[in-house]
Amino acid sequence: MAMVAPIPGQSLTDEPDNFPWERPAEISDPDEAVVYHLDRLSEKKRVNSILFLLEYGFPVDVLTRSILTAAVGTGIHTIDVSLLIAPIIEEEISYKGKTAGIKVKDAFSDDETDDELQEKQLRELVLKKLSSKEIKTDKGDENFTRDTIEALGSPEENKLQEMQKNKDPEPEQGEMMEEETKPATGGMGLMSRGV
Repeated sequence: MAMVAPIPGQSLTDEPDNFPWERPAEISDPDEAVVYHLDRLSEKKRVNSILFLLEYGFPVDVLTRSILTAAVGTGIHTIDVSLLIAPIIEEEISYKGKTAGIKVKDAFSDDETDDELQEKQLRELVLKKLSSKEIKTDKGDENFTRDTIEALGSPEENKLQEMQKNKDPEPEQGEMMEEETKPATGGMGLMSRGV
């Protein structure tokens, strides 16, 4: 089995300026970089993609860093320029989301536990699959699909979850003793007699 890894010092023997980030950046002025990104963020295709990500809870800071890292990787500007313009780009993305009526997340929150986050992602995935046209259904299945979609986000589901959380507490010791001393009714087996 051959190892597919660079040999130590290989980068020193490669052709210089082989990658975009090894060459001088196209934009060195932070003001020009801001204009470049704002122009790109105003394109309809990109706006739709950004709003889609924000709608599904993608944080603004991660989205901003992704956009700027891609620009650095393609040689548009340097990392230094990215650090300078990040707050402006983040504010623009946040503004677009809020203008569209989306509850924007600034960053991933530590408030959600792994189970809650996993449940939320699973619910979104199920909703997406159920609402997609990929599922071939007949008339009966369409009603089932519609009922399932409605139930996933319904208040009844939340009530059921609350009821499950607030189950009746375990009976007290005194209550258990009273139940054990009651005479058993019916059945002739050993377990049914309470022995």
